[in-house]
Amino acid sequence: MKSHPNVKDVIASKDWKFLVKNTLPVNITDTYSFPETMHIADHIFNASVDEMTKDGFTADLMRDYSVNLMKILRTKYPNDWRQDWKNEAYLGISCALVFREEEAFAHIEKAYKQLEDPPQSLILAYISAGTGPDHFLTTEQVAELSQNAIEKGITYESALHMASLAYEQRDFKQQKYWESEASRAKEKKIHTPTIIPNVLKDVFKAEKGRHYEE
Repeated sequence: MKSHPNVKDVIASKDWKFLVKNTLPVNITDTYSFPETMHIADHIFNASVDEMTKDGFTADLMRDYSVNLMKILRTKYPNDWRQDWKNEAYLGISCALVFREEEAFAHIEKAYKQLEDPPQSLILAYISAGTGPDHFLTTEQVAELSQNAIEKGITYESALHMASLAYEQRDFKQQKYWESEASRAKEKKIHTPTIIPNVLKDVFKAEKGRHYEE
C-alpha cells in the first residue's frame, strides 16, 4: 500500500514539483497558518518560472496550484484576507498569469472598488484585466481609467500603457510621445510600485530598486 508523503517533510525539502503532484492544496492550508501558506504559494509560483523552459505543463500546474492555495486561504481566513486589499489584487494578478481571465478581473475589480482612491498600480492592473480577450471594460471606461492612472504620475509602466492606448486609437503622434516618456522614465528608474501583499513583504524587501505599494 502506497503511503502518502508527509507534508512538512516535502515543504522542508522545497521539492515544489513533488508537492504539487502529490499533495492536495487543502492539505497545505490545514497544516500551515495564513502567512505560512501565502509564503508557500509564493515559493511555488517562483519555482514555476524556473520550470517554464524545461516543462511548460508542470510550470502551468504549479502556478495553478499556487492560485488554488490562495483561493482556499481567501475562504478560510476572511478576516486576515480582508485586512490588506493587496491580497485580493495579488490573487487577481496571479489568476491572469494562468489565463483565468474572468476570475482575474473579478478579484482585481473587487480590490479596486475597496479603495476610495486606488493607486496607479491597481488602476493599471484593473485596465489590464479588463481589456483581455473578453473585454470586461468598455472603451470609455478604459479611457477614463487611463487618464486617472497617468494623473498619478508618469512612470515607465503608465507611459507605456498610454503609448499602447494611443496605438489602439491610431494616434501615432501620441504614441511616439508616450514611448519617449516611457524611455525617459525607464532611464531614470521611475516605476509604478509593485503590488505585493503585506504578508509577503519580507520576501521582497531585499530587492534593490523595487518599490511596493503600502
